Amino acid sequence: MSDVANLAAGLSELAAQVRSLTLRQLEVSERSILTWTPHGTSNHILWHAGHALWVADILTVEPLTGCSELPHNWAGTFGQDSRPSDITKWPDVAEVFKLREMQLDRVLILFTEQAETIVARASETIPQNGWPLLSGIIHGWHDEARHQGEMHLLTKLFKSRPGC
Repeated sequence: MSDVANLAAGLSELAAQVRSLTLRQLEVSERSILTWTPHGTSNHILWHAGHALWVADILTVEPLTGCSELPHNWAGTFGQDSRPSDITKWPDVAEVFKLREMQLDRVLILFTEQAETIVARASETIPQNGWPLLSGIIHGWHDEARHQGEMHLLTKLFKSRPGC
């Protein structure tokens, strides 16, 4: 297997492992917990899931395709500068789940089709996000794994509340 094919396979494995665990967390989360936040916090499970979608879009999809593939104003709701406490209407979890599945399928195709581009442009800084292409891709999937941990912790905190 060539270095390019190895890179595509490695990135695909990373994305598939990370995303499958995030999808599983969404699958097992009761609706009542999805927008619950402990006192003094503002990021809930649904926000973490949508934020990870946004990160994968700006660090993987956009640099490889030239455009975002998320709904209009996704960044306003889920971007790094979003303010979850100011949001009054959240997307339905089914929409977020579907977008997460679709994005994974799209990313796996991009990794295969764009592997040579990723290698050729690996250290090229992407103006829209400020990251070198390959570092940004890896960072994005690592970031999703970190947000998975937050989602899991929120589940544990929800279940440990008095009276539960």
